[in-house]
Amino acid sequence: MSDKGDAVKSQTEPPRQAFRLPAEIGPLLGLLGVFALFLILLAWGGQVRSFLSLYNLQLLMHQNAIHAVVVIGALLVIISGGIDLSVGSVAALAAVSTALAYKHTLAATGSAEWASVAAVAAGVGAGGLCGLVNGLTISWLRLTPFVATLGMLSIARGVAFWLSDRSQVRPTGTMPAWVDSLQEARHKILFFDPGVWSALLLAVGAVVLLRFTVFGRYCYAIGSNEATARLCGVRVERNKVIIYTLAGLLTGWAGILAFAQASGSGDPTVQVGLELDVIAAAVVGGASLRGGQGSVVGVLLGVLILGVLENGVNSCGVPLEVKYILIGVIVVANTALSEWQRRRAG
Repeated sequence: MSDKGDAVKSQTEPPRQAFRLPAEIGPLLGLLGVFALFLILLAWGGQVRSFLSLYNLQLLMHQNAIHAVVVIGALLVIISGGIDLSVGSVAALAAVSTALAYKHTLAATGSAEWASVAAVAAGVGAGGLCGLVNGLTISWLRLTPFVATLGMLSIARGVAFWLSDRSQVRPTGTMPAWVDSLQEARHKILFFDPGVWSALLLAVGAVVLLRFTVFGRYCYAIGSNEATARLCGVRVERNKVIIYTLAGLLTGWAGILAFAQASGSGDPTVQVGLELDVIAAAVVGGASLRGGQGSVVGVLLGVLILGVLENGVNSCGVPLEVKYILIGVIVVANTALSEWQRRRAG
């Protein structure tokens, strides 16, 4: 009788799951490892004090605010099984649109407040429009995300050069206070500049979106198995359009940050290669290019890993090529570790 009771109990009890570490533990250990490496190198050269200074922390966060904003949108795309190669060009187009809107609205109204509203709307709108076109192209024309966003990479950069007449757009007059506050790495009241805080607020919103909404579950479902998600009633095409539009809106905001950090000018040549940095940060942060895997905390840690790496390389005076070699090694090693963890968990 006791044997039969044990058998019934074993069938009704839920299976015991093996202990699994949080997915963010890998990127966190990577960040600590890179940080410790440069601590040792800089301590050897007697430069560790400047590396650990509060201003260097503020500078690190300031320099990576744009990457942090863009990587949040890229995470949505990657989780859904896509990729966006156009973010650098879209950010440049958003920066040029911001500068042009501010310049012409200020000339027409004479009001810096109205010019600022028009500038922000133009920058975010330009990014959102590019994202919408990407989503429609992928969903309706059935193009692969690689091809669709590769085309947008060229189109957005070309439009940026055309609108700016192949030169920087510099609005006349004194820049508003919000541009000055976004330009400085050190803030007297907020400690970090508002661009950093905007990235953190957007990150919190993305966490809520992915973890506590139906749309977030759809993102993971589409990336894990698109055919199964469609059979379960998920409107895959519509959700892809929303995903790429959201990513575009975030890239548009990044373009506004680029406009402010360039002393209030729209440069069509900025953010070349941003897409590679963002994809590298997402992969280092644990997102899988196969889709269905990734977290906001993880990709932000990936941005910090690459940011600390660049900051440490500059502090040590290491040649630029060493930085690229280290980034490549970290990306390959972290991807191999993630794949090993996935096979073990499966």
